[in-house]
Amino acid sequence: MKKNTSYIAILLSILIGAYLINEKRSSTSYKIGVIQMEKLVYDYQGMKEATKKYNTKMDLWSNQADSIETNLKQLYNQVRLDSINGNQEEIMKNQQRFYLVQRSYYEFKQNIDQKAQEEDQKMTIGVINQLKEHIKAYAQQEGYQLIISNTQLQNVGYVEAEIDVTDELLIFANTSYQGNE
Repeated sequence: MKKNTSYIAILLSILIGAYLINEKRSSTSYKIGVIQMEKLVYDYQGMKEATKKYNTKMDLWSNQADSIETNLKQLYNQVRLDSINGNQEEIMKNQQRFYLVQRSYYEFKQNIDQKAQEEDQKMTIGVINQLKEHIKAYAQQEGYQLIISNTQLQNVGYVEAEIDVTDELLIFANTSYQGNE
């Protein structure tokens, strides 16, 4: 009887051990991280370079608009001078040129506004797509199954500091950044 009790105890220990091992295998724990997307985007080297390019284009467009505006002011002053001198033929000719340049100026300004909006959108989408690739590579490298992006709207109500991986991901992305991606 003592022998049977020992066997039963050993068998029960083995069964309990097998159950615990199986239970541990089936209860998968996931590695989850949260990123502050706004900080990631604006501190990302790719965004800084894209912003410099955008500002260079804006400066060029602004200089072109200023040149047209200067020409417009000169024509306006010429029309005023002609009206003082009473030269009707010159007044009509300069007024027509003035209206043409004025229309051209307003069209150019509208075009700049539209181009600026398109460039901004294109730049932002490009940076976001770059960051998505960096996030994916970082998650795979670090073993994350899920990385949640917290935007300006603060989708995540609470995040423990240990799972906020924004700074680590930013270092990874900036280190991985090749320039002009």
